[in-house]
This record gives sequence, structure tokens and C-alpha cells, in this order.
Amino acid sequence: MKQSTLALTAALAACAGCMSSEDDAETGEANQDVISLNGTSLSGVAFAGTTPSGAALAGSSLLGVTSSGTSATGGAITIGPSTGAPLVGASLVGSTWTGVATNSAQVKLRIDSALQGTAPSTDLWFYAVSYQTSTGWSPLCGLDSSNQPIRAVSVGGYWAQVTGDSAHYTTTATRFSLACRTKTIAKCVELGYKPHKGYANQLAACVRMLRADYCGTGVSHTVDGTTINLYDNVGVNADNQSWPAEAEWTIAGARCINANNATRYERVRDPGCTSPPKLTTCGASFSSGALLIDELVPGT
Repeated sequence: MKQSTLALTAALAACAGCMSSEDDAETGEANQDVISLNGTSLSGVAFAGTTPSGAALAGSSLLGVTSSGTSATGGAITIGPSTGAPLVGASLVGSTWTGVATNSAQVKLRIDSALQGTAPSTDLWFYAVSYQTSTGWSPLCGLDSSNQPIRAVSVGGYWAQVTGDSAHYTTTATRFSLACRTKTIAKCVELGYKPHKGYANQLAACVRMLRADYCGTGVSHTVDGTTINLYDNVGVNADNQSWPAEAEWTIAGARCINANNATRYERVRDPGCTSPPKLTTCGASFSSGALLIDELVPGT
């Protein structure tokens, strides 16, 4: 099972990011043509993808990091309040944190640089994070096409393995995740689904949606780069496309699939679960408990 989310926690043993048994480790997903640099989505249109966060290290992934770190000057640092993003501010540059990898090894992490988002996402900070190896420091999220470290955004809560679901999202005031930009979790946060703004459930549904996790098991059924339009029940993103609906989404996966529209999984593989049901009315409204609805480009 590939695990990609980096979570900061008061207890080192917790899992954060056990997203999928089918994920490609570093599959490319959305780019800045769809998610702007300041964290604002463009009309709710996004690229689907399989990789949840992309935060991984050689041969393993990070399970958790202590909630307290050490500043560049040696002082103690703790995570922020639940009303704001977990890590905020340029003062974190040079701080170090101790994490635990999937092979139970402890990993030393370092924040190398910090960039604040611009309006309307000044509450978000993006960090270049490195992890220590036997030969030096390596970028946690890898390098971009310009050979620069890909930044990560801090996200309240964590993703863990829970009875038949390798992508269960749990909110907590003592643990948070670092999600690499252009990967699924970070994309959903930049689309506006921020736990500290009260949109934890929409975030969970968004991650299911972008990964086409219809069954709510943590298994992705999409193809990287598939364009979808999404909108929600709280007005963060509105429906401004006349595309056909694909599915309604909750924190547990798809509530239903539109029987009149070819779904993404039909192009990849049958998800193998008896639900969600295919309904001709699926995607018509949020009245049945959906948190998000997505649409596919006509004719795809």
C-alpha cells in the first residue's frame, strides 16, 4: 500500500495518509492553470488524479510527526490553534520536526522556506520541507520542472487506515498533515475546502471525488489529468458549467452515480462494490445529503 500524506501529531504512532493500495507514488496531477498560485480555484474546475499528497521518502512514506518542533534558535514550537492553518509563518524556517516512517524509522524533517498565500488565501502557507538521509537532506515533495522544491501546505486532520478504508479522514486539534502542491489533498485545500474554515467534511468528500474513490475504500478509479467541474453544498465553489453530472459525493465516497453519464471508473476498472447505485437523477441537487457534485466534460 502506498502512503503519501505527512501528518503532524502528538502521538508518533498514528497513520496519516494511508490513501490507496493502487496509487502511483508520484503521478502528475493538476497544474497551476487550474489551481492558481494563491490557492484560489478557477471556477471549480480541477484535474483528477490518483496520488493523495505526494509526501514520501525513499522506500517509505511518513506516518506522523510530533506536534512540537525545535526552532532554528533551539526554542520549542507547537502547532497552531484549530481556528487557523496548523503551521503559519516564516518564523518556522529552519525548524526541525521528528517523524515516523512506514517502516517505523524516525525521520528528521526541516522547513527550508515559507511562502504565504495571497488574497483570498492569506491563511495558507506553503513550505519547502526536507527530510534527513545518511548523505544529507532531500526534498520531501520532490522537485518541479525548474528543479526547485515542490512546496507543501499544512492541513488539519489526517488520513488513516480504518476498517476496510485506507483513506479515512479524521479531524483533530492535535494532528495535521503536510500535502504536496499539485496532489489531491493540497488541491482540495486550495479549492477552498479548509478544515480550519469549517469545511472538513467537504475536504474529505473532495479527496474522494478527485481520486474517484466511489466505494469509499481508499482505492482510486480515475486517470490522472481527467478534467472535472465540481461544486458544493456550502457555496465555496458554484456550478458554472453546463456539463453532465457524474456523481454525488460524501465523506464515505459516492452517494450515487448518474446512470446517463459514463463515469471515470468505467474507463479504468469496475470498482467492485455493490454501491453506490446508478440513478438517472443523481447530481440534480444536494437534497439527499451530498456535500459535493462533480461533472465531466461532455462527450468524454
